[in-house]
Order: sequence, then C-alpha cells, then structure tokens
Amino acid sequence: SRDAHARAPIASITKLMTVLVALERARVDHPVVVDAQADVVGESSVRLSVGERLSLGDLIKASLIQSANDAAFAIAAGLSRGDVGSFVAAMNAKAARLGLRDTNFVRPDGLDVAGHYSSAWDVTRLAQAAMRRPYVRAVVGRRTDVIAGGRVLHTWNDLLGSFPGLIGVKT
Repeated sequence: SRDAHARAPIASITKLMTVLVALERARVDHPVVVDAQADVVGESSVRLSVGERLSLGDLIKASLIQSANDAAFAIAAGLSRGDVGSFVAAMNAKAARLGLRDTNFVRPDGLDVAGHYSSAWDVTRLAQAAMRRPYVRAVVGRRTDVIAGGRVLHTWNDLLGSFPGLIGVKT
C-alpha cells in the first residue's frame, strides 16, 4: 500500500458507520420519525418530510442505495432523540472499537466539514465490518428498491452489475 493511513474526506462512506451504529441501537422495523434537522440536509435526498414515520430499514436503504443525506441524518436524529452530536460520538466510539485510528466523524451523512476524515486503511476495515452484517450486505448489493411513500431508490454505484460477483459496499 501507499499512503494507506493518509487522512482524507470520506464523503458518503460515512453512512456505513451511521448504519452500523443504528443497527446496534434498533431493529430494522423500528419506526423513526423524521426530525426537522433531516428535512434541511442538502445534496442527495429522498425528500423526507418533518414528522414522517419510516422504518429504520427504509432509511438504511435510502442511505446506502441512493446515498440520501436526509435519510442518514434522520437515522441519527431519530435514534438519539434529536441529539445528533451524541449519535456522532457513538460513531467515533465505534470507530475506536474497530481500531480505526485515522478516522473522525463530525456528521452522520458525510457532507464535507472540517475534522471529518478517514484513511484508505480505515475505510477498508469499516467496509469489512459493515459487510459482516447480513442486512447491510443485502442492501448494498441492490441497484434499486422501493421504500415508504412509493419512493424509488437508485444507486449511484455504477460498478454494481458491471463485474460478476461485485456486491457493493458504497460509492
């Protein structure tokens, strides 16, 4: 490897940790109410509405298949009673337990912000941990899905379906 421990922004790969922490806190059928904070998160979105109720599983699908920032934020806010900072602290604690020494999370969605970074080495370890979860493994291999509200999800991962045996992880 070359520069395997160099710290760099990791964008939406962040959502793998958001999902791992979420799955430690609740089952996929757990209802999550969309918080006002999630409604205003920018960029990739599935257009969640404040007060809307979705299952954690649907929000995970939106986060991992379509890379929806609002869904990732809804997970963090919904499972921490609106205290996204405490959810992010749990993400960093999980990173420490996984031995990810070159990683620090500031947001649950991966939008670029100072102090939010990881390394190729750590991202590999994070992906391995995520793929040990059967639910995650099943979701990241999908190119499309439909969730609550008739929302049709499409992956941004153009590699899915391009190579035999490629089963995902994250763009």
